[in-house]
Amino acid sequence: MYCECEYGDGRLPLLFIVNPAAHSGEGYGLWKQAEAVLQERSIPYEVYFSEKRGDVRQLAKRLTNVSEGAERFLIVLGGDGTLNEAIQGMQHFEQVRLGYIPTGSSNDLARDLKIGHDIRPLMKKLLDGGTEHRMDLGCVTWNADGKTQKRHFLVSCGIGYDAAVCQEALDSPMKDALNKLGLGKLTYLGIGLKQMLTLQYCRASIRLDGREIIKAGKLLFAAGMIHRYEGGGFCFCPEADGTDDLLDVMVVSNLAKWKVSYLLPMALFGRHTGFPEVHMERCSSLSFQTDRAEPVHLDGESGGHRTEERIGLETERLRLLGDWVKEGMER
Repeated sequence: MYCECEYGDGRLPLLFIVNPAAHSGEGYGLWKQAEAVLQERSIPYEVYFSEKRGDVRQLAKRLTNVSEGAERFLIVLGGDGTLNEAIQGMQHFEQVRLGYIPTGSSNDLARDLKIGHDIRPLMKKLLDGGTEHRMDLGCVTWNADGKTQKRHFLVSCGIGYDAAVCQEALDSPMKDALNKLGLGKLTYLGIGLKQMLTLQYCRASIRLDGREIIKAGKLLFAAGMIHRYEGGGFCFCPEADGTDDLLDVMVVSNLAKWKVSYLLPMALFGRHTGFPEVHMERCSSLSFQTDRAEPVHLDGESGGHRTEERIGLETERLRLLGDWVKEGMER
């Protein structure tokens, strides 16, 4: 079925990709609420459910494989990880109008843009407003077996300690338990404090816009961010703006282990930037080299382990639907 609603200057298909397992299984129930709104308003739609990792990517690839000049209206229901998987598969970013209904545990994009969790107001904004905002889209490139590899991110990309925390959180029983109590974001704080006990530093060289800016003898972690939050609510880059064509960068080095337990709670409120061990920068691209393979994350999803990579922004932008973008940026 296809949507008969008017959006801007033409009729677009209304397509949903739903992760029913998001937020410890609550995704399906939230979809039923969204579906009720569609049925009440007699809006035709197509819905596709993911069953395993990789499904969302394949669905997004198939649904956005359009000819030049054609458009798609795609709504993703899930957490940051679901949305990240969708953009890995999306084709022709400039031809896709993207909607987002957040249902995950971290929801850092939703937090930054002030996207609420009440389904009816969200659906109203998507179905009635049609307001579109062009958002920055991050990309990471690296070499593997003589070939250049590439992945995208919406919120942030990090290496080191924060990536190790994200990777452990992906399969953490603690995350499922806290999600059921509505305290999912505490997963990252708890794992972060646990990781501190086995923390190991690395040596790193970090270049911003091709210039070597930082040589870190004891790097804790570095993050290139499009939006302000990552890791379930840590406001690592308080000045980040998802529409300014720039990456905000935070590098933490030479920080004593005991200070980690002090810095993390401060970072929940963006009050960590005054630490002398915290370096804040802004650039169009950054690259790093480390003396050993370090964990990498993209929007909280595992990016493997690497000794070097480049982080930048795509020339194409995401066409994100909803008035919340404007609201989130007015701060």
